[in-house]
Amino acid sequence: MKKLIREIPLANGLTVRFFDATRRYFGDYHQVRISICCEVPLNADLFEDAAAHHDAAKLLGGSVSYSKDIEHQGVATDDIPGTVEKVIQHFVDHSLSYLSGSEFPRKLVQSELKRILGKRKAFVVGGYRG
Repeated sequence: MKKLIREIPLANGLTVRFFDATRRYFGDYHQVRISICCEVPLNADLFEDAAAHHDAAKLLGGSVSYSKDIEHQGVATDDIPGTVEKVIQHFVDHSLSYLSGSEFPRKLVQSELKRILGKRKAFVVGGYRG
């Protein structure tokens, strides 16, 4: 089960959430897994016009999620808190500035739209090959 362990509000209005999904897998060995999530609501200001916003909402729903799982294997029980803190700090030091940028919400939404539309196009094209 994932447990919320930290939230960091960002300058662009988003919030990054860190969830601990650590589990023991053998003896005193654990798999430390931190799930990092950031929900981006589909606001109209992310789109050129109301029609583009409406079409995106039909495809994506009300929001798009950024998610990343970071894992460390073979962590002893006593080392779990330090490992969790190192994972969070590394993400904060190396990735948080990108997520807090003013262009991140638009880039994430556009990327998700391209991914979904690309899959649909590949499906349609694939359907005509056979």
